[in-house]
Amino acid sequence: MDGAEIPEPTTKLQEGHAVDFIIDTAMSTPDLVLLPMGPLTNIALALRKEPRLRDRVKLMSIMGGSSTNGNITPTAEFNIYVDAEAADVVFQSQIPILMSGLNLTRQVLAKQEHIDEIRAINNPTTQVVADLLTFYLATSTRHSHDGAAMHDPCAVAAIIDPTLIEFEPMHVVVETAGTHTYGMTVCDDRPGSVKSKEANVEVAVKIDSDRFFKLLIDALRMY
Repeated sequence: MDGAEIPEPTTKLQEGHAVDFIIDTAMSTPDLVLLPMGPLTNIALALRKEPRLRDRVKLMSIMGGSSTNGNITPTAEFNIYVDAEAADVVFQSQIPILMSGLNLTRQVLAKQEHIDEIRAINNPTTQVVADLLTFYLATSTRHSHDGAAMHDPCAVAAIIDPTLIEFEPMHVVVETAGTHTYGMTVCDDRPGSVKSKEANVEVAVKIDSDRFFKLLIDALRMY
């Protein structure tokens, strides 16, 4: 995340601890949907501190994990890897989870034509987004990727328009002890007759990339 001039924030910092903010918000807000875009440390701590949280959260759409290979290691995705124990708590919480992992997010690649279309909208927000994506695209292509993967926005799109994404129910566990597989999200995608445990996660497997970018660009036009 570089390449753009970001204005100083005008919103004041939230007082208190993030864990308490999550708990207070969940306990006072019916049908709360959580969208964790990074490691799950604070969500896990909130669940440990207030077990009733699992009954207050309607849905959690997570950017993290993978049903195939990882990025920080061959088997683990960064957000899960940096605190696999926290991810393990969250995945066992019984809160309904949508998982947008690397196997999905790498299907949605921002390219120069997308950046040009965003920049042409010509409002202050789109200029920042275009600058960010320009830097991101350059770093992605240096690592031999065909474009800049839209990781976090996929988890948001899963809430805004679930019809964009094809999900498959799977039993998912987080590896916390493996010498070579720590942080891996082990997704049981075997046929139903073979599976030994019930699904606890809706794993995103396919996305309509064209519709995704239309949703993103239409949203940016509103600013």
